[in-house]
Amino acid sequence: MFFLRKYRLCFLAGFYAAGGSFFGKMPSILTKQNIFRIRLPVVREIYSCYCEFGLFHCVPFLLMILCNLLNWRYFIKALQISEQTLFTTVLTTATNYVVSFILGAFIYREPITFLSILGASLILIGLLFLCHEPKNFNDNKAKIK
Repeated sequence: MFFLRKYRLCFLAGFYAAGGSFFGKMPSILTKQNIFRIRLPVVREIYSCYCEFGLFHCVPFLLMILCNLLNWRYFIKALQISEQTLFTTVLTTATNYVVSFILGAFIYREPITFLSILGASLILIGLLFLCHEPKNFNDNKAKIK
């Protein structure tokens, strides 16, 4: 697993991109749960409306913005140190898809189908092929130089 160390910025960018999507969907899920919809006196109902708006809409929105900013920060850093921009883009996007699939399945209880498992598996296999450099390749690369 040490061969994945040099791709950590791409993975971080993908994780933060998935976090941005995760927090972007959160307000719609939280408003369906009706946590603050308890019968309260009239005075407390006003404060409960503000609490609901702050907790259900503002906090996830700010976390979504933070995750997207961190996504761009690590993606740009990964582009700067990488030799191939296409490789960085594919690795970040694949990480985003897999993490979004996992978060959606376990946190938001989205249905897990055979096709979604097959797709995530193919993405992971593709990532392994993309990230793994055979030892002979490094030897041939050194001989060319």
